[in-house]
Amino acid sequence: MTADTRAASRETGEGSCWCCGRAAAEDTVVRLGSHPEVGICVNCVHSLRRRARDLQATALRRRLRAAGESARREVMARGWHERPVIGPALRWINQHLPW
Repeated sequence: MTADTRAASRETGEGSCWCCGRAAAEDTVVRLGSHPEVGICVNCVHSLRRRARDLQATALRRRLRAAGESARREVMARGWHERPVIGPALRWINQHLPW
């Protein structure tokens, strides 16, 4: 996408994420202050935030995060998050974990 098409898409209320390339409504795209031509969707913003925090994390925090990600993968692989009783609790925990 060229600068001209990006400017035209902003005028029409459409934008695309520079990270993943998905089309998104202009009000759901985060613009960078020094570079307003760069727009990033909310999903990528969360992902970038997580990656930035990982770079600053201590070794202990990295190990804890790796353990949490491993547990999350196991829950997803076994489908426990879709079970009627334990599923809502697991999804709530996933939403409220700091990573």
